[in-house]
Amino acid sequence: MSLPLNALRFENPGAPALVILHGLLGASRNWTTIGRALQERFDVHALDLRNHGSSPHAESMRWAELSADLTAYLEKEGLNEVILMGHSLGGKIAMRYACENPDQVKKLIIVDIAAKAYPPYHDNEFRAMKSIAVAELDSRKEAEAALEPMVPDWAMRQFLLTNLVRGQGTRTFRWQANIEALHASLPHIRQNSLLETDRFNGPALLVRGAKSGFIEDGDADDMLYWFPHLREVTIPGAGHNVHVENRKAFLEEVGDWLRQT
Repeated sequence: MSLPLNALRFENPGAPALVILHGLLGASRNWTTIGRALQERFDVHALDLRNHGSSPHAESMRWAELSADLTAYLEKEGLNEVILMGHSLGGKIAMRYACENPDQVKKLIIVDIAAKAYPPYHDNEFRAMKSIAVAELDSRKEAEAALEPMVPDWAMRQFLLTNLVRGQGTRTFRWQANIEALHASLPHIRQNSLLETDRFNGPALLVRGAKSGFIEDGDADDMLYWFPHLREVTIPGAGHNVHVENRKAFLEEVGDWLRQT
């Protein structure tokens, strides 16, 4: 059963529709700057995946369900032939959706994720988040201090804390993302989202962060099996969050490719 996804809109009526899917423990708000930058040329829809941001929660994170959520959103908005961009987990969903709905996807942009299985790389972060009695916190600073022993990387702590919000009325802290369901889903969502029979013959771009460990040499060649017209670009000085760590180069590479295809 599909869920109605929340969207952050950067409207440009009549322009080509660009739909953005964020990564695990991210949200549409992570793409605000990119959305605004692309709004001049595109009608931008940055979605919150189920169990993230302001979208509804559910226990399951199966690929078919994540794809159905996207289908329901596109149908509700009357969107056809969209440009679909997905980062990390969002990239896995975007790849699966494009292969299953090639007539619906005009162009595909995959941001720093490959079509392969991964280790459950956020397991430690989930354990850290679940170890905090967030309802008893008085400040975000307290939350960061509680995370630090298990999450020594400052940037990662700041990323996790984007999920910490205050409840309406009570002002009590809570995790906005459904961390229990997401943590339980790690064994599934770390797998390759594609089937052997999947194909997408449209234009596809793989954006790789030069300092990221999520894409290895040879991954792009392997992905030609599913995406025969895949092109790979590498963003210098950027890790996994390419769109944040070198925003200028990311926008230039993506913009140039969209103009050329």
